[in-house]
Amino acid sequence: MGNAERAGDSSTFSGKTVFITGHSGFIGAWLATVLDHLGANVVGYSIDDDPSSAERAEWLEEMGVHRIVGDVRDRSRLFAALEVTRPDIVFHLAAQAILCRGFDDPHLTFDVNLNGSLNILEAERIGLIPSLVHVTSDKCYVPMSADSGMLTEDSPIGGHSPYSASKSMCESMFSEFMDLPRLGGAPHRAGSVRLGNVIGGGDDADRLVPNCIRVFQDDRVFAVRDPLAVRPFQHVLDVVDGFVRLGARLLTAQEEDVHALNFAPPTAGHTAGEMVFELARAWGDEALISPERDVCGFPEDKLLWLDGSRAAELLDWHHAFDLRRSTERIVDWVRSVDAGATPAETTRRQAAEYYLEPVRVEAAA
Repeated sequence: MGNAERAGDSSTFSGKTVFITGHSGFIGAWLATVLDHLGANVVGYSIDDDPSSAERAEWLEEMGVHRIVGDVRDRSRLFAALEVTRPDIVFHLAAQAILCRGFDDPHLTFDVNLNGSLNILEAERIGLIPSLVHVTSDKCYVPMSADSGMLTEDSPIGGHSPYSASKSMCESMFSEFMDLPRLGGAPHRAGSVRLGNVIGGGDDADRLVPNCIRVFQDDRVFAVRDPLAVRPFQHVLDVVDGFVRLGARLLTAQEEDVHALNFAPPTAGHTAGEMVFELARAWGDEALISPERDVCGFPEDKLLWLDGSRAAELLDWHHAFDLRRSTERIVDWVRSVDAGATPAETTRRQAAEYYLEPVRVEAAA
């Protein structure tokens, strides 16, 4: 493993207007924080319909992010916001992103994910969006088997759950819209990111890492649903750095520039058991893990091996954090907030520290 200086792509955003849908979500808040740190004029567009999102939206607004309360399904309001703000680039993150909620409320999941992407893609087609980063999920692929090899961007699309199917359909829509001519003849400058499992401080959704942290905080014993399930875990700051690099490429493209990209760590991934072990190690001796398995109330894929080499090569993108460093950063974030620092202060501190660190170039495993 060697070191390299961070690429200079970040300077591309200085003074640019960046529009983020879902900016008050877990990943969106980190992206907005980093882009503000890099000198962009950040506009956030979110519905903020839960306490966590509302809290993030408030501290992002205090930080200087322009806040527009709106639903991506509301085409008129979304288009009006784009017309007023005239962004240089849009990052579309707004979604119903929880796998298990897709089973509980499939209509909402399809409604938000499909109609949100449909409105964003139409806005790009008619010229309201000059450059677009459209975010979906690695769950968009047909579930893999142990002998099928890693999932590449050419693997078959077709997830087998309401959430996964919605993301598969979003990918199909992206592909179809990119085959259509834009009004006025402008070239498409867009990327659709099939995102692996993102972890980091500030996530409080019904997912493995926040569920584990909540149990550790309450001095209870955590039971993993499937310790052998393999996932492409990656820290949110590494993911955001990938967004920054892709966005910078699209902003400076002279001709049509369209990509479908897996965002994944340079390794083949880690098991849920390894993730929980590293979280417990970072948390300390008081962290307790049960040898028993938790009960899962919905079907989950056993394996998700995602090949992110295309994005790494195209964007000169290298993850700074391996699994151990990622869990240490998560625990640092939680301990900092528990000790009295605000989420805004802690998020900004970790973002600033990240851009001072060298890139850790790792070979794919």
